Amino acid sequence: MLTRPDPRALSGATYDLLVVGAGISGIMTALEACRRGLRPLLLERDDFGAATSHNSLRIVHGGLRYLQKADLKRHLQSTRERRWYLRHFPDLVHPLACLLPLYGKGLQRAPVLRAALAANDILSFQRNTGVATVARLDSGRVLSAAEALAACPQLEPTGLEGAALWYDGFAPNFPRLLIEALHWACAEGAQVLNHCPAIGLETAGGRVTGLRALDKRSGSEVAFHAPLVVNTSGPWADRFNAACGQTKTQVFQPRLAWNLVFDRPQLCAQALAVSDPARGGQVLFLVPWKGALAVGTGYAPWPHGPDRPAVSAELLRRFLDEVNAALPGLDLAADQVSRVYAGLLPARRDDPAELSDRPILLDHSREGGPWGLFTACEVKFTTARSLAEDLLQRLFPGHAARADEDFQRPKRLVPPDYPYFELPEAEDDAWKAPLRRAIAEEAPQSLGDLLLRRSSLGDNPARALALAEDAGKLFDWPQARLAEEIACLKKTLDLQQKT
Repeated sequence: MLTRPDPRALSGATYDLLVVGAGISGIMTALEACRRGLRPLLLERDDFGAATSHNSLRIVHGGLRYLQKADLKRHLQSTRERRWYLRHFPDLVHPLACLLPLYGKGLQRAPVLRAALAANDILSFQRNTGVATVARLDSGRVLSAAEALAACPQLEPTGLEGAALWYDGFAPNFPRLLIEALHWACAEGAQVLNHCPAIGLETAGGRVTGLRALDKRSGSEVAFHAPLVVNTSGPWADRFNAACGQTKTQVFQPRLAWNLVFDRPQLCAQALAVSDPARGGQVLFLVPWKGALAVGTGYAPWPHGPDRPAVSAELLRRFLDEVNAALPGLDLAADQVSRVYAGLLPARRDDPAELSDRPILLDHSREGGPWGLFTACEVKFTTARSLAEDLLQRLFPGHAARADEDFQRPKRLVPPDYPYFELPEAEDDAWKAPLRRAIAEEAPQSLGDLLLRRSSLGDNPARALALAEDAGKLFDWPQARLAEEIACLKKTLDLQQKT
């Protein structure tokens, strides 16, 4: 069960490894450790999946994009990992049809895409092996112009030759996916602590022996013991490494990434992939998300710290111009933005203007640090488990991983996923039952933890604030604490709505 024990009760044990940072990379590292019969302890400074992982567009991309770059290794890795999610989380990861309109320019021509989709299907011929029927992905194909317009009438008909149709995975309730993966890890023996930041390393004889952490709830410092520490804290990786005395190499060069939710209905049933060649040709996705319209992803340099990534008014204006130019007649406006999901991804070391296309894995002992300290950063959540698998094979070669068939996610009752614009009726209290269960079984320490990352009720900021007081009363808090929590939630949502 995903409960939060007193950290002091966990400090007397010795673990096989300590994992710092509970985004998707840290969670998958803990889960893969359990798959090998190891005993991990996962520490998170804030709440599980509260930072970059929370701000993704939620598409579990396969490897189609890598075919354009002839990166076969990355293609095969991505399709394998997409299948892993569809196989183990069919209730949370669904097939998503993606539509790319073709106007006969550059690579966006019917013969080119027909060949690319055929190659993609051949290379991913095992994409449905072991996957439940409801989560299986169909083959891609090229639609005629008439079929494309029937699927999405908003397309510009002039010059339209057709559209490429393919399928990827989609996790509309991604925070819930992270929580369910944590339940799985805990059922296999992992210990997890949120709101418990790691603050320093403990060593002896040039080797890691553990680390020190701060329990935010009690304000006390506590030590945990293990011969290995894996830093998966993403944008905070260099901050933690500095606290450990490791400053020789900057691991994480940040680049701002953002996705927007608009107070508008979805355009069509498919995710629409569009680009404006005049502005560089970056492909943007307009995604049907719970009845609303999500658009992403935008990128920009980020010369600041990791704590509060934000999209400026100028960046927002330019992004909206790009989206509107890519799909004439869309007319998205800043006052229609209901949610800004902003996070930081690693840029390439040799070119900070470009995102890294390879994971970061650093053994600090090779740079004068103690043996047993590693930093691991993935560039996209689809392949985070693969990075964890590679790292643990390297660190524990004698611990074979259980086969997929022998390592199955426990069956649990997953809370309902609410449509974006739906608000529970005033006299209906059924929405409270999953929240009560989450408070008892999933370690939320704040109102934001509960509404934003244990339930999809927090997807829509207006709904989250409308339900905040009633939801907060489910905790055993005095009135003053409840008022503070509501104010904190409002501030968080204001930051996610404003630029």
